[in-house]
Amino acid sequence: MCFFLFNKGRGITGGKLVIEVTYFGWHIHSETHDLCSETTCPVETGDFLVAHSQVLPGYTPPGSYSLQMKMLDAQKKELTCIKFSIDIGSVPSVADM
Repeated sequence: MCFFLFNKGRGITGGKLVIEVTYFGWHIHSETHDLCSETTCPVETGDFLVAHSQVLPGYTPPGSYSLQMKMLDAQKKELTCIKFSIDIGSVPSVADM
């Protein structure tokens, strides 16, 4: 479950970005990043951008994946949570072309 809790009127001086990945409902991966390495700190109130990219392993099984990304402040209070799903298809082999 995701919540959106942002401290109104105060900037964010640090924290963590936590990413959780599930595959058909099974937890398969998690990683934690320093928030200030993913965006410019302090994060002032208003609009801001957090950008993260990920290179998939050489073989990634096709199927349905869910990703949840949480932003935590320095006291580990959840500030934002974004959850979305992606489907990864199979790549045709040379024999299929």
